[in-house]
Amino acid sequence: MKRFAITEYGRAKDVFTEMEAEPRTVDATHVRVELAAFGVNPYDVSLRQGQMREVRSVTFPYVLGNDGAGIVTEVGDEISHVTVGDKVIVHAVGGTYGAEIVVPGKKVVKKPESMDWTQAAGAVTPWLTAYNLVTHVLGEKIGETVVVQGASGAVGSFLVQLLKSQGKTVYGTASAKNEALVSAYGVDKFAAYDKVDVGELFRNQADTVIDATKGSRTAESGIKIMRTGGHYVALNQLPENRQKEGTYLHFAPSKDYSDQEALSSYVELFDKKKLTVTIARVLPFTLGSVISAHEELEGHPSAGKIVIEREDK
Repeated sequence: MKRFAITEYGRAKDVFTEMEAEPRTVDATHVRVELAAFGVNPYDVSLRQGQMREVRSVTFPYVLGNDGAGIVTEVGDEISHVTVGDKVIVHAVGGTYGAEIVVPGKKVVKKPESMDWTQAAGAVTPWLTAYNLVTHVLGEKIGETVVVQGASGAVGSFLVQLLKSQGKTVYGTASAKNEALVSAYGVDKFAAYDKVDVGELFRNQADTVIDATKGSRTAESGIKIMRTGGHYVALNQLPENRQKEGTYLHFAPSKDYSDQEALSSYVELFDKKKLTVTIARVLPFTLGSVISAHEELEGHPSAGKIVIEREDK
């Protein structure tokens, strides 16, 4: 079984290797999935660089990857919601950079025929983040007007579309080059942060501001946008200057959140044509593709997800 692993922390071209691994056994609560595609996330880059070592230790060689999609080839005795031959979406703790994976049954849901492999594999972590933030972190506290900063990114795009499906008024900010893309997601107003002062433009207009930018770069403008007593949520760092009264929250994944709940919601909205998944690039199932994807994510990647897809699936 082919897998792409890192041998230590470091640069992608120095630490990635292709390896053959023995298949794991499947117990009563797990399923085996032959992967057709897997997504590459910024989190994978941080983990490979060693930035996460204080909170997440790994044993080398280590196979990265949380997001995948493929065909069930074996199921444990206690699994009833999927069977051999089903096409599924996978959220794993790690290990999707390869030809197959064994995961707990609660980590997979059936993929609809209307969704291709790249749309399935490319959406997992961004959708889980958007869904759990809106549903479990904020809930009814979110208010009626929400500003999503970084609306062209994978998480930001899902936040916009999920909130619009709930009838919220949503403003989006991104670079000017992504205006058409963000507008297509359904925002009520758009502002280009590289053309105007979005903090002044939307000052005191949002019940909730969600900073979905890379590195939380928009804290100053986000606080201006938030109404006094509103909510400010950061996917990365919370702002140090919190002089305006409000609730400041940092989103982090939690074991308390149900993958089946979140992914089932994704499938339902996708089937109702209320979600668009933006795929930036689809690369072949090779070591070079994995290295290229990581190097691209380290720079200034195009809007959308990078997905590695097997041509034989």
